[in-house]
Amino acid sequence: MNKNILSNKWLRLGVSFLTLAYLGMVTVLSVWTFLYEIRFRSERAFDIIYIALSVLFLILMIYTRKQIPTRIVGMLLLLPVFLLILFNVSRPVIFVPPLVVGIILFFACSAGESTKVIMGTIYILMYVVGLVVFWIACTLFGGSTVETKINADAPAKVTEQYDMAQIENLNSMSVSPDGKYRYYILDVQDNSRGKVMIVVEPNDLDREYRYFTLVEVGYTTRVAIHNVRGVTPDIRWVDGKTISYTFGDGEWRTSTITEMKEKNYLRFLNIG
Repeated sequence: MNKNILSNKWLRLGVSFLTLAYLGMVTVLSVWTFLYEIRFRSERAFDIIYIALSVLFLILMIYTRKQIPTRIVGMLLLLPVFLLILFNVSRPVIFVPPLVVGIILFFACSAGESTKVIMGTIYILMYVVGLVVFWIACTLFGGSTVETKINADAPAKVTEQYDMAQIENLNSMSVSPDGKYRYYILDVQDNSRGKVMIVVEPNDLDREYRYFTLVEVGYTTRVAIHNVRGVTPDIRWVDGKTISYTFGDGEWRTSTITEMKEKNYLRFLNIG
C-alpha cells in the first residue's frame, strides 16, 4: 500500500514542485549575501537547520528526479550556488550544502544527456574561469591590506593590539543620537605600520526579521584615520551628524557627516 502511494505519479509531481522552493531559497540567499550582511540570532541553529533542509530536499529531489520541475532545479541550482561561493568564500557552511545537493542532483536527475553536456560544460567553465578571475581580482585590487572591524569577534591577533574594554564601551555607544548613523572602529594591516580608522555607516537601512537581521553594508564614510595600528581612540557623538574623537594624544577633533558614499557593490572583492 505504502509502495503504491510513493509510486503515485501525481504525488511525485506535487513533491517535485516543492523542490522549486529549495532553488528559490538558495537564490534569495545569494541575493541577500550580495546586498547585505546576514546576522542570525543563533548561527549554530541556522547551520543545523540549513544542513537539515538541504539533506531533506536532496532526498525529495532524488525521489522526484524524473519529474520536470526537479529536472529544472537540477539544471539551474549550480548557478546561484556559484554566486554563494563568490559572496561567502570565508564561510563554507553557506555554500557547501547546496553545492553538494547541486552536484548530486545534476547527475541524478533524468534530464537529457545533451542538456547535461551543454550545462555541464557551461558550469565547468563558469566555476573554473570564474573562480580564477575572482582570485586574480582579489589579489590585484585587494592587495595585501587586511581590514578588520574591532569587536569581540575579531581575531586575537587584532584584539590584543587594543584596549578591548574601551573598544567594547565605544561599540555600545556607536549609534548616533537620532539613530540615523553608527560608527565602528577598523583595524588596517598593511605593509607599513598599519592604520586605525573610524568609519560611519547608515543605521536606519537594516531589515529586521524574527530570526535574523539583514544589515546594510557598502555605504560607508571614513571620518578619521590614524596612521599607526594599536592606538585605541575615544569617540563621542556631538549631534546626529557630528563625531568628536581623539587618538590618545589629548587633541579632540570633529568630523561632520555630509553624505554617504555610493554603495560599494564589490565589497566581497575587498575593493573600496
